[in-house]
Amino acid sequence: METVNRLKECLHSIGVIFEEDKENFLLSDVVEDSLMFVTLITEMEQEFEIEIPDEYIVPGRLASFKDLVEMVEELSAANE
Repeated sequence: METVNRLKECLHSIGVIFEEDKENFLLSDVVEDSLMFVTLITEMEQEFEIEIPDEYIVPGRLASFKDLVEMVEELSAANE
């Protein structure tokens, strides 16, 4: 649950607006453009002290909030 809350904070910090009570949502519904998406990637890398490989940043790979949570948990576990 900590990962979920921290990711929501990352989204808020770059100006993304979404329904707080939703457990999952499409990123395309809340991330306005590619610049905002790149800013989100950078924000997540700093917040979680991870490096997100290019293969994760392809269309369809990170389609939903749940996808972000799974990616961060996977990369964080690999860093331990």
